[in-house]
Amino acid sequence: MLGRQLNSHRSAVDWLTDLKKAKIEGATGSKPKYTIQDLLEKVNDPNAPEQSLIPTSPRSVEACFRLGIDPIELQYHPIVHYKYAGDSVEVARIRYEKYEAVRQERIKSLIDMRKKLVDDNWTGEPGKNTFPGKSLPDSKNSSSTAVEKEKARFDAMRKRHEKEMAQVMQSESIRQEMVEKQQRKQELLEARARELSRQKMEHDKLWMEKQRELNIQRAREETELNREARRLAEERYVREKEHQRKREAEEREIRRKALQADLERRQKAEATKMEVERIQAEHESEVQQRRQHMEQLDVERQKRLAIEAKEKAIQNAIRRKKADQRIQSAIDNNTTIMRKRRSEFMRREHESDMRRQEFELQRRRDEEARRIEEERKSQERIEKLQQVQEQEELRKRMLEERAAEKDRALSDQLNRRNREVNLRKVEKEFELKLRMDKADELQKVNLFQRQTLLEKILDDYERTRMIMRERQEVQERRKMANMEASIQRQKLLESFEEMRRARDRMASRQSGEMSSRISGSTGSTPAPGGAIGGGTRRPATAH
Repeated sequence: MLGRQLNSHRSAVDWLTDLKKAKIEGATGSKPKYTIQDLLEKVNDPNAPEQSLIPTSPRSVEACFRLGIDPIELQYHPIVHYKYAGDSVEVARIRYEKYEAVRQERIKSLIDMRKKLVDDNWTGEPGKNTFPGKSLPDSKNSSSTAVEKEKARFDAMRKRHEKEMAQVMQSESIRQEMVEKQQRKQELLEARARELSRQKMEHDKLWMEKQRELNIQRAREETELNREARRLAEERYVREKEHQRKREAEEREIRRKALQADLERRQKAEATKMEVERIQAEHESEVQQRRQHMEQLDVERQKRLAIEAKEKAIQNAIRRKKADQRIQSAIDNNTTIMRKRRSEFMRREHESDMRRQEFELQRRRDEEARRIEEERKSQERIEKLQQVQEQEELRKRMLEERAAEKDRALSDQLNRRNREVNLRKVEKEFELKLRMDKADELQKVNLFQRQTLLEKILDDYERTRMIMRERQEVQERRKMANMEASIQRQKLLESFEEMRRARDRMASRQSGEMSSRISGSTGSTPAPGGAIGGGTRRPATAH
């Protein structure tokens, strides 16, 4: 992601080409003129197409040229654009704030530069407002001195251009060295990040190993606790089983004793009842026998005393009545005795029942007390076991809390360290981005200056060529004038020579005529003067 941000600049050639094209389109009217202020709405739209962010106003384009700013890079991006893989929201927010501040500052610098161009009455016309004080003299008024001055000026301009090119090459070398230095720093940062990541992975591995050992220890402790709980439960079960067996044995013994006592009691009661019945039967038998004996005696007396019946009727009646009374008294006595015995028996039975009930109640109380005691002991064992488990759970929770606290502290420390590393990384990344932006702006400004200088050099070269061509034309005109003057002088000389020759021929002819008159000879050859004149005549071209 850092490489993407650092290498997000377009090439300087594409930047210069697009801006020049936009400037030409705005100047020729093929597209409307858009200034930086006009494009603020589109610049603040993260979804706007890139080509719509390029201004077409000459002053706005010139401001971009002079500051080396690419208007495409001024497009707004939300926070999510600055959130890289593994970054927190805070890191993304800090990165967003820094980049947004730089973006606003660059927009303001463009607006200020355009305002300065407006204040300086910059028009963008060729040869105006650029490289002031370096205009060439008018070619129509140039002379040889001006040509020499222009040549000297051209040599000075060439030397200055070579010096500027050397400075540009030096700045390019410095920029390249700075880029390499930043790349080395970036590699160191990435190596540091990898080292931190490796340390974090090792720490996470150690933490996971520790957690695994802790989980194994917890599982072992839980297994031991479960085993101890099962052992205690088994012991409790064995004790309860033994206690249940003893209690059942005691209950069986108590029931046996109770049955034995009840059986004995019943046997005693049955024996007592049988004894009572036997006594009662004996008594009744005795009473019956006595009654029968009395009746027999009475019959005998009646038989003996039949004679004395009337006389002794009253006595007999009294005797019978007394006898009946005695019998009834005996019966009543026996009944009272039986009632008393029955009451005694019932009392003893009731007492026995009461004792049995009391014994049963006491046994139940004892069993309830033993049950309560067993329940209490069992509850105590359960409470102790629960207390042990709670203590173990508390110890485990404390261990877990201490481990969690250590983990939280370690996590907080790692988070703080990661936050500091991320913040330092963002700061270094931002500083590197600023330096890279400055280097890119310098490269673009240098390219613009080189291009402008090249255009000026070409313009100066064309103007120099025009001056040299005019100078050459002047020289050619002078040469032609000299040649024409020379030709005219030659023609004049030839005319003079022709005139001289004509005079010579004329003189020779006159001399010949005079000689012929003198000699009187006829049919002579032509005069020598004419032959000489014809032999010495030379054409003008040959001269």
